[in-house]
Amino acid sequence: MNLLSILFGLLFLVSPPAQNEGLKYLDNAIAKFKGIKGYVVDVKVHLDLEAVKAPDMEAKVYFKEPDKVKIDSKGLFFMPREVGVINPRKFNPDKYVIQVLDTLTYEGEPAVRLSLTPKKDESGNHDIVLTIDEKDWLIREIGTAPSPGRTASAKITYGEFDGFMMPVKVDVKLDIGKVNTQGREFEGRRMQMNQMKGTVEVYYSNYKINTGLSDKIFEKREEQ
Repeated sequence: MNLLSILFGLLFLVSPPAQNEGLKYLDNAIAKFKGIKGYVVDVKVHLDLEAVKAPDMEAKVYFKEPDKVKIDSKGLFFMPREVGVINPRKFNPDKYVIQVLDTLTYEGEPAVRLSLTPKKDESGNHDIVLTIDEKDWLIREIGTAPSPGRTASAKITYGEFDGFMMPVKVDVKLDIGKVNTQGREFEGRRMQMNQMKGTVEVYYSNYKINTGLSDKIFEKREEQ
């Protein structure tokens, strides 16, 4: 009986650090982004999806902490929002159970993969897997599975701008089944149910960081 008590006591002592260890990695990645109050960046998107034909698209993306986003484009614009707009703050540790999946070597440097499981079963919440390098504390890969049979993953390449490491390219792999685009037109052609499977390349340039963006930029304007 005493032996069982000791074993259960050891299990209790061992389990919490697994969460704490993952939290340490996530906190470091979020802290890397802490000094960024807002930014503006030019974005170009190249699609290579099954049954979806479209020319490269361009837009200007505005971000202001903690989670304000505006995308300004002249025509149809598609970008996977969860992996296209990089904002580590959205991975709020209070909302997830964080576990270390494994440690690995990523491009010659030590890294860790974390599993983030939402604490509340709310609509739109799903498990996320992050790969974080231990040298620069940057999120290198993001993986999601919003529903059975649907997956999205992104590999992020960074560059330095005004002392901050920011994405210069995000390579996204999508397999999210058929999306109903019926009723929408692109270049005069009506779009039908399309298989959203393939790759999306997102390129970022001309960053302007911490220039003091007004909240009015993010206000929705009523259509005339």
